[in-house]
Amino acid sequence: MEWVRVAIAAVSALCGGFVGGWVVAFRVGRWREGVEQRLAAHDTHLTQVDRRLAKGAVRIDDVPVLAAKLDTIVEEVRALRGEFREDIRLLVTREECDRRHERDA
Repeated sequence: MEWVRVAIAAVSALCGGFVGGWVVAFRVGRWREGVEQRLAAHDTHLTQVDRRLAKGAVRIDDVPVLAAKLDTIVEEVRALRGEFREDIRLLVTREECDRRHERDA
């Protein structure tokens, strides 16, 4: 009777592996198809941009809103770094803290 259980377990494992393989293959195939469609749409978009530029449209090289936002972020990071340096300057080690507290006690 033990060999029947082993056979059922083997068949079950094979079926599960087969079904799992098909599911993964389906999902990967669907993902690849989506990526290829987006790339094809992107290529179409680029040709539309090229056609627009060929007609004499002005090329946009700089986006001022994004540049301003980036400058604001850089300034904020610099300010945080300055505050962090100030905090680190005031930081003391555990040994120094213990020494100061023992002296006060």
